[in-house]
Amino acid sequence: MNNNVRKITDGAMMVALVGVLILINRQFAGILELFAWILPLPMVFFTAKYGWKDGILPLSAMVLLTLILGTPQSIYYFAVTAISGLIYGNGVKVGWNNRKLLFVTMTISVISSLVTTVLFASFFGYDINMEIKTIGDMMNQVIGSTGVAFAFDVTQLIKVSVGFSVIFAGVLEGLLIHMISRLMLTRFGFHIPKAKPLSQINAPKWTGYVALVGWAVAEYGLRTPLEQNIQVLAMIVLIISNIYLIGFGYLGAVILGAAKFKKNISLYLMIGLILFMQIAIPALAFFGFLYITTDWRENLLRRVQNGQTK
Repeated sequence: MNNNVRKITDGAMMVALVGVLILINRQFAGILELFAWILPLPMVFFTAKYGWKDGILPLSAMVLLTLILGTPQSIYYFAVTAISGLIYGNGVKVGWNNRKLLFVTMTISVISSLVTTVLFASFFGYDINMEIKTIGDMMNQVIGSTGVAFAFDVTQLIKVSVGFSVIFAGVLEGLLIHMISRLMLTRFGFHIPKAKPLSQINAPKWTGYVALVGWAVAEYGLRTPLEQNIQVLAMIVLIISNIYLIGFGYLGAVILGAAKFKKNISLYLMIGLILFMQIAIPALAFFGFLYITTDWRENLLRRVQNGQTK
């Protein structure tokens, strides 16, 4: 088949697929907007094959189709995800490495998440202030029933937590787009840069000490009556430090499980984290500190290479 004819055919198929998704989304009250990581895939496939210049035409057709068949909210979702797919697919076409592909996709997803849930929340059907007030009332009732006095403002804590949850949702969406795009493109025979093995992921040792000090100082600050701005800063430092240490602790536990038990224990870790949160969070944070600041990972990999896993 002539290349131009094939290009037109593939573009028409991708536009038709998006049209079907738009109709499904409209019939089921915007359900696909909750699974936004599916929407970029048609553009990912097309631009990975033909490049961004040839992708402009089907992208324009998709946006036009959304304007005709979609709702005002879906116009935004489909347009942004199509642009994300265009950029990701072109990155694959020109040979970006996995780190750059993931970073760009996560950045677009985080910005989109902030737009839909913070900047223009009312347009997309969210009332973030009411949500914060509801959670705050519930927490105040629980705290009041325990009779324990806290030095920090619960409402500020909720605001900071909601902000981080929005960012985390964007990061997770970007990760899903990256993983599913890799899987789809690999199945269709595209050349995708190999992902870095989990066992090779590490961080500078000094970052572990900084995270530990930040965690300790923030904990002290939240237990001491301070100005509101300082308390907010302490909350942010505490959350970032915990996420950083827990993330590497989780990674280290997965590597340990693979080395000692020859199994992927990530699901068991997640279940244990949910069921025994009060114990699991500090344990993973401490393990993450050891993973970053010691030679534990190198020693474990060396023993595995020598056939010693005990």
